[in-house]
Amino acid sequence: MALIAARRSLQAASTRPGLVFPQSGMDAIRVGMCYTQNMTKAKQPGAKAKKKGGFVIGRDSFGKISAVEGIRLTPAMKKRAADAERKGLSAEEYRQSIARSYRKA
Repeated sequence: MALIAARRSLQAASTRPGLVFPQSGMDAIRVGMCYTQNMTKAKQPGAKAKKKGGFVIGRDSFGKISAVEGIRLTPAMKKRAADAERKGLSAEEYRQSIARSYRKA
């Protein structure tokens, strides 16, 4: 009974409803709320999501990495890439031209 009376008197002195601030050094006592220490904080609606990994490398760097793995561009592949760049093809159009070149008749 004494605990309930102490909570009510502390709650009346508190500036935020539902929170009771006992002596310093102690956690706030939640009154009339469901709360556990393990609950995660809600994300802010306007918070930016951090990018996870990933970066862009150029054609030359990719060629060097591929060379280490034993993968080399054939002259036909180099010509196709140069033609696509010269024509200003979008990524999707470039993929279609690659698919066309490997399509079976």
